[in-house]
Amino acid sequence: MADSQINIARQVAVNSNAVENTNTDANELAQLPTMIKTWRENQKEIDELKTQIKEKNKRSIVMQEMILRIMKKNNIGALDLQSTGGRLLYRRQTTKAGLSQKEMARLLAEHLKSEQAANTALQYIAEHRGSKVRESLLYEKD
Repeated sequence: MADSQINIARQVAVNSNAVENTNTDANELAQLPTMIKTWRENQKEIDELKTQIKEKNKRSIVMQEMILRIMKKNNIGALDLQSTGGRLLYRRQTTKAGLSQKEMARLLAEHLKSEQAANTALQYIAEHRGSKVRESLLYEKD
């Protein structure tokens, strides 16, 4: 008799969880249009801010090029800024260029002295290269 009471209690608990899950699903579905609308508004706002940032970056790059040109022309390595108490330094550094598929094939062929060996190596790299999964939302206009 105790086992039957335990089984009945489990069934009641399972049934109440199913009702709660159904209510939760219904609530989520009811909230979905509002969430989508809010998401779209946020995306529009982000796009506007990105446009503003892009414009400011363009202006900043132009100003930076002008300042660098003046500092280079006049052999100025550093400027003390009285308004902020900081320094503006002219710095030159060399970085490696990007490694595209074509460039990698050319370098491998040159190093291995065989275009076929280079292609085999590139094929191996492409097949064994890691991948990432990204999930996102995309809004398409009509």
